[in-house]
Amino acid sequence: MARTPTAPADGLQPSPDPDWALFLDIDGTLIDHADHPEGVTIPDDLPDLLSRLQLALDGAVALVSGRTIDWMDHRFAPARLAASGQHGAEIRLAPDAPAVPIPTPKWRRPLEQSLDRALSAWPGVFIEHKPLSLAVHFRAVPQFADEVMQTVVDLGSGLDGSVEFLKGRFVIEVRQGGHDKGTAVEQFMRTALFTGRRPVFLGDDVTDEDGFRAVRAAGGLAVAVGPRPTGQVDFRLAGPSQVRDWLVRIPELLEKVDP
Repeated sequence: MARTPTAPADGLQPSPDPDWALFLDIDGTLIDHADHPEGVTIPDDLPDLLSRLQLALDGAVALVSGRTIDWMDHRFAPARLAASGQHGAEIRLAPDAPAVPIPTPKWRRPLEQSLDRALSAWPGVFIEHKPLSLAVHFRAVPQFADEVMQTVVDLGSGLDGSVEFLKGRFVIEVRQGGHDKGTAVEQFMRTALFTGRRPVFLGDDVTDEDGFRAVRAAGGLAVAVGPRPTGQVDFRLAGPSQVRDWLVRIPELLEKVDP
């Protein structure tokens, strides 16, 4: 049953339960943002932390990100988790399962070429070429945000009626409609690894709103990270450092919970 939005408990860390299913965004949630997508820093102890969470929750931990699953596997090795990449366009329902992508959209290549030409006029604007979507980053030149986003929309809107534009903080992503972080959560919750558990989603950006809606509709918890306003969260943590500090404590806290 969907829940009525309430004021989030800022800074208050939710007490974990053994029946949780944990869904984690990456950029801005587990790690800090960078001007360039490949300029991020992965804390040395993060892969081990993810593995310990996975063990503590009997495997019910998934990464749900705009990143690709291949990127996650390489950057968080040796940890390997259930994962959804490219905002729901690819999914791996269990750590030992294959990653299943949607078909490559027909509009992707023509839009890629158009954006390469049009956005070269803005130094500091970077196009992230993902297999199933395109993300235009402008964190280094936020003063051009409106112009960059309008250019992307103008170029992409005529290519295919199913194209979606997802406007985040300092990024606009073009993706195939019908897939998002919420649909990924719903797919996970139908699998043996996650079914019957209470879903908890952590995210920091507008791209995570679909995940928030999905977990709250299932009676779960939405945890916002950072200051971005949203009306549908239960808790709010200040940033990735606080998120990691809280996640570190979950295995220990679960050991204290009576069976």
